[in-house]
Amino acid sequence: MPIVTWSDEYNVNVEKIDKQHRHLLQLVNDLHSAVEARIDKEELKKMLIGLTEFTRTHFATEEQLMSKHDYPDQKAHFKEHRMLLRHLGDLVHAVSQGKYPTFYSDYDVSTDWALVHIKEYDMPLGIFLNEVE
Repeated sequence: MPIVTWSDEYNVNVEKIDKQHRHLLQLVNDLHSAVEARIDKEELKKMLIGLTEFTRTHFATEEQLMSKHDYPDQKAHFKEHRMLLRHLGDLVHAVSQGKYPTFYSDYDVSTDWALVHIKEYDMPLGIFLNEVE
């Protein structure tokens, strides 16, 4: 069962970003299911690396748009991106060290950060981009 379901309330009305957000939430759901199923740690590590790589690609998309259009809050947004990527890296490291955290203790942030980031950082970015494009 998905932990997060896409809703139109998450739309920032920038097609490329919205498409990436939907995929990101799917990856989070897949990770949640994998943790609940207690899959092999190596497989879990691969999933976390995949989530991290996609998140890095998604953040690069946003950062290119922010730089291109001189987004006024880009410094704070970039800082948030770095913090979230660092956290994902910490999760990959923990699993690499043999830890098998539960979703609700260590992976809960995967859901929270995705939704909080969309609502608090990407919604204002979407409004800005829709005004300048």
